[in-house]
Amino acid sequence: MEKKRMFGTMRGLFHRRVFWGNRGRTCRFLGLGLLVFFFSSCIGIRTNITIRENGAGTLELEYRISRIADSLGKLDGNEGWLTLPVGRADFERTVSRIDGLRLASFSSAEDEKDRVVQVKVDFSNPEALSAFLDASGQRSRLTREKEKYRLSLTLGGGGGALEQDPELLELTGEVFLGYALEFGLTLPRDAILILADPTGKEINTPPVGDLLWNGRNIRFSAPMAALLRSKEPVFMEILW
Repeated sequence: MEKKRMFGTMRGLFHRRVFWGNRGRTCRFLGLGLLVFFFSSCIGIRTNITIRENGAGTLELEYRISRIADSLGKLDGNEGWLTLPVGRADFERTVSRIDGLRLASFSSAEDEKDRVVQVKVDFSNPEALSAFLDASGQRSRLTREKEKYRLSLTLGGGGGALEQDPELLELTGEVFLGYALEFGLTLPRDAILILADPTGKEINTPPVGDLLWNGRNIRFSAPMAALLRSKEPVFMEILW
């Protein structure tokens, strides 16, 4: 009974205050895209993207879904709350809706703590990759200027609202403890990387997390709880 009550409290807090306020607007993976989905779920994610000279490439993705979050959907009154894509069919539907994508491999397994999903997606051009990351353009946007691509990414932010609710702030730290976002990008040539604050002013370091940039290789990592608690998002523009 105590476990069920705790899950019910977690579900109520996160569903009303973090997951966009109501079921009709809960973030849907197939509709909004990868990045929006990941910032609406109790998970950790590791992704590595490689883009070749011809624009084609591969996205390798691993995400870990907390079994606590998985259990939420199995309790009375919580059915239908989680919209996590945990099956191969979810990804097959997604790639079939975007020209230039192919699901190369998929696997799913469970350990004592998490459900672990590993996916490999091939894309034929950067536009297909961008649509897969975020078709809505909320957190990922790709533009092309003559012969150069510009990828704009927004990660985290929104922590100011959490500070107004100490109970939710504490709960966020507990639920996301041990989960992180790891993002890797390998480009066909040396890139230009620009970090900016919410006003557009260039900055030298991200407000949260660690960023490594070495020519054509970019790596960013941060604890998921820290990303969600950060008042300022990590905003980066990558040109190549």
